[in-house]
Amino acid sequence: MTGLDIILRAQACCARVPDRNISERTRQSYAQEFSRMWREGCLDPLRDGIARDTYNYRRAALLTGSKLFLESLIANLMAAGDRRDVAAARQHAGELLRAVKKIEQAFELEPPLPAGASPFDSPASRWRQSTGADRERGENSKRHSLAYLPEDWDNRLWEKATEAWGYLEPLAVHMIAAVRPEELVPGQRPSGWSPGVSVELRSPRRLAITFAPVKSHQGLFGTELTTICVDPTVVGGPAAFLAEKCRMSPDHRIIVSIESKDAVRKAIVRLGRKALPELEVAITPYVLRHQRLADLKATFGAGELVASAGGHSTDRTQAKYGSVQHGRKLKGYISIVALRAPRCGNVERARQLFRNKGPRKKK
Repeated sequence: MTGLDIILRAQACCARVPDRNISERTRQSYAQEFSRMWREGCLDPLRDGIARDTYNYRRAALLTGSKLFLESLIANLMAAGDRRDVAAARQHAGELLRAVKKIEQAFELEPPLPAGASPFDSPASRWRQSTGADRERGENSKRHSLAYLPEDWDNRLWEKATEAWGYLEPLAVHMIAAVRPEELVPGQRPSGWSPGVSVELRSPRRLAITFAPVKSHQGLFGTELTTICVDPTVVGGPAAFLAEKCRMSPDHRIIVSIESKDAVRKAIVRLGRKALPELEVAITPYVLRHQRLADLKATFGAGELVASAGGHSTDRTQAKYGSVQHGRKLKGYISIVALRAPRCGNVERARQLFRNKGPRKKK
């Protein structure tokens, strides 16, 4: 098989994957997941006991990642041909042929849908016949962990952390604002470049935490920016710590950022085991996010403020987070402001429906 034959075969494989309008961040995420699958030596996105969302994500990573990978190998082979480097061309041709064969086998298991085809008209996915198909959506959500945590679990977590612990500032932000771990990672957001989470001491009794939500679907959703103001003298603990950090800065402002959300997650899990050794629950940044949103519901009631704090575009999304019965009344929260106000009405309609139903009549 000539190099041209291999290229044409690889291009035919790429052509089976329709072009999708996805963000650069999502494209990179799919490419990284495909790389992990490739290193593991198994391109099958289906695993026993896997959740549906994970299967769908791995399948999308297989399709998009395969196309990107083959296009890169094709470019290498063509560049070697342009240089008339016979040895390099042979090497790249062998790499491309091996990759095509492996990806073709994966596509036999998971054939890409043709462009314009509806998934509703296609046969049931392989996940439907898998051992994980009986799992409920959201069954492993961290919101279920709150029921097993003691009332003061986050205070104990903070007390265990010291200046010697490497992620004290990110932990403090997580304990005040319901941020996602990705929002502490510098990157491009719909509102522009974000260096991380901005913390500013606007007055001795007003600490402002501003973050740009990462989940926005190319700017169509989300709040763009959310600012949560608290009184550090009332909140104490992590708020007082951040206020002191700002006070030491010339402009009374600091940026809290991290390089790896996985490194921070693992560090917080280890800290949780030390602070709460009696618990089987793994403490992660998302446990903190669920707890803070549950606290805000208990303090202000479900609605616009909670949606703004979570970086949501609608007040409906907060139903997927910590329940109000697991929340505690917060003190020292001054304001929660979103650059783009969430669409509201879902919570109020649900309340109105509940009121209209009234008590059930006895037969």
